[in-house]
Amino acid sequence: MNKSAKQTIALASIFQSSALVHQLAISGECDSHTNKASLNSIVSSSDSIDEIFTSPEDLKTGFDSLKLILEKKTIEMHNVMVYATALINLEKKLMKKPNLLNQISEEITLINKQEFFDVYHSNSIARLAELYKNTLGSLNPTIMVRGEQIYLSNQHTANHIRALLLAGIRAVSLWKTQGGKTWHLLFGKKKTLQHLNSLAS
Repeated sequence: MNKSAKQTIALASIFQSSALVHQLAISGECDSHTNKASLNSIVSSSDSIDEIFTSPEDLKTGFDSLKLILEKKTIEMHNVMVYATALINLEKKLMKKPNLLNQISEEITLINKQEFFDVYHSNSIARLAELYKNTLGSLNPTIMVRGEQIYLSNQHTANHIRALLLAGIRAVSLWKTQGGKTWHLLFGKKKTLQHLNSLAS
């Protein structure tokens, strides 16, 4: 797999986290399989995008969302695009805070050592949410998630959203490792769509 294809996979993982956050915010639920894949990416020790996401099914939500945005820019994708852009900007700020990076790394190491909960168990999600809140939540501007108040005010849903935002930051980091740059979103649409069509099939 060439670097450009790996970039597309990493970009799709950013949009997957963003789309799952949007799903939770408006319905209190999100796609189960891709949710697990995104949460697992946080605690994966690998930095290889094709080892973290081993099947096209792992990124179906991301592929679908990114394709919709590149082809049509539908109104329903507006919030997803806003979250993805905010994650890219937030990761840039995080890179300038080595103390926060260390804090995140240490906590994820501890989470990996716990054998009694999967990463998508509510206890693990709460722990990841707390980590997001104590680190990335302290950076301005914070990511404002829009949706139905009944879901946003639910503690478990709020935790889940924060955990997926952390997965989004991990995705941005992977994307940049593959040479991803913001201008690719504007000027590399045709090539990205070609990769999406071949990767998702």
